[in-house]
Amino acid sequence: MDSQDRNHGKRSRHWIRVRRVLTLALATAAVGLACVPLPDAPDPPPITEDGTPGPDAPNIVFVLLDDLDETATPYWDAMPATKALVADTGRTFTESFSPTPICCPARASILTGQYGHNTGVLTNGGEQGGWETFTEGGGEDRAVSVHLQQRGYRTMFVGKYLNGYEEVPTHLPPGWSEWYGAADNLAYAGYGYRLNENGTLVQYGTQPEDYITDVIAEKTVDFIERSEADDDRPFFTMVTPTAPHFPLAPAPRHAGNEWTDAQPPRTPNFYEADLSDKPWWLQASGDSRDQTRDWNTWDHRNRMGSLLAVDEMVADIVDALERTGELDRTVIVLASDNGYNLGSHRLVHKMAPYEESIRVPLVISGPGVEPGTDDHMVIQPDWAPTLLDIAGVQPPSYMDGVSLAPLLDGAHQGPWRDDFIAQYAGGAALNGIGAELPPEFNFTLGVLLVAQEIPSYRALRTGEHLYVEWFGDEWGGWQATELYDLDSDPYQLDNLLATPEGRADNAQLVTTMHVRLEELSECAGAECSQAT
Repeated sequence: MDSQDRNHGKRSRHWIRVRRVLTLALATAAVGLACVPLPDAPDPPPITEDGTPGPDAPNIVFVLLDDLDETATPYWDAMPATKALVADTGRTFTESFSPTPICCPARASILTGQYGHNTGVLTNGGEQGGWETFTEGGGEDRAVSVHLQQRGYRTMFVGKYLNGYEEVPTHLPPGWSEWYGAADNLAYAGYGYRLNENGTLVQYGTQPEDYITDVIAEKTVDFIERSEADDDRPFFTMVTPTAPHFPLAPAPRHAGNEWTDAQPPRTPNFYEADLSDKPWWLQASGDSRDQTRDWNTWDHRNRMGSLLAVDEMVADIVDALERTGELDRTVIVLASDNGYNLGSHRLVHKMAPYEESIRVPLVISGPGVEPGTDDHMVIQPDWAPTLLDIAGVQPPSYMDGVSLAPLLDGAHQGPWRDDFIAQYAGGAALNGIGAELPPEFNFTLGVLLVAQEIPSYRALRTGEHLYVEWFGDEWGGWQATELYDLDSDPYQLDNLLATPEGRADNAQLVTTMHVRLEELSECAGAECSQAT
């Protein structure tokens, strides 16, 4: 059977499953001032006396997408099967955030359950970022996979790891029974990349069957099927495709999809006309950023098209779980490392403390999960303790987050976090990825470099406000502040601190938020997860 026949067969099986689950879904459908601790989780699955998982310990499949935002991108339109199979049967967290919204710091937090100031990773490279900083700080030894493997889980990683890992492409991080990590940046393009397959570098080509999302899907399905041979031992697999990160194009079979001529969503802050209330760095670079409209249009089309293969991947994974009899004992998590800007405030890329960057999808389905939505404020440091809690493993005290297990049945009524710190260390333009601009673009790579960089900041996000303190040597040590009322100004168009009158009117609130920001910037462990 040639690759065209294989792809046709795969599409046919996929849409049979889509029609089946969509039909089923349609049929089924006819704070106090004092700091208080967040609640304890319900009793987890038991651990046996020898420290191995008990008979009720579930499998865990964690699908982590790359640069998928929650705010503007209509991603469910491109993933109808995933919506029916995971979102509609699970719990969707509508207030889910990435405290350091760029790839490497976000993934470091996801793996360890820690804020960036405790992982040491606040950008994608250099002294404050990247795989080397993460590893030198002990991050790999603190990863959630290490704890799960020690408790008897079979563990597999497949896909994108941490920025900088390409410098040590044969390295095998601890905690993984099987490892298939992307070993170079060509993974972003989808072809011609190498995978470190359990210590051996394997080169992939440029044929349709080499498309990286499909390869990741095949390896995940194979792992699930082989895990069935040891049915008494649960498994954890972390599945991390590069979709929809630029410049990944749709799979060849999805050429000519319905988003080929689409435009990015026109939110009220799309290429914001008046930047006079914004920090100096954004005002100064506004003209260059205004030239990126064609870039964001091209990017949006690729992003939506690349999600079609992700949808098929998730359907294949669920199908494998069902065929092996594992679906009813498997928790599935679907999430993203950070959000994305497609022209909001004239921005491309991510990193900014605004809603488009920091809001991320998070859906959890499986045994013990009540379908529906949840509006508690959750952050990426919560994800690792949640995975451990689900597996019956006590989260270690160094984790800054708190398990979301009490929220999964929809019954929780007690105290919960009402703020978090967002933080970023500047200096991540292009993330080390070479980019050749399509000829129709009317700007240079230099303009794109300017458009993708922002200064360092720390910010306090509450349920009602966003307060930002900008600083950084890369911009001459210049500092500025922003304050937004999210109830009246959800698109952050009006900085309340842009005028003398606004600064006077909000002086007391700013003082309170600055003090809280100081506290969170030095927090560690349980003190990071206090409700205020």
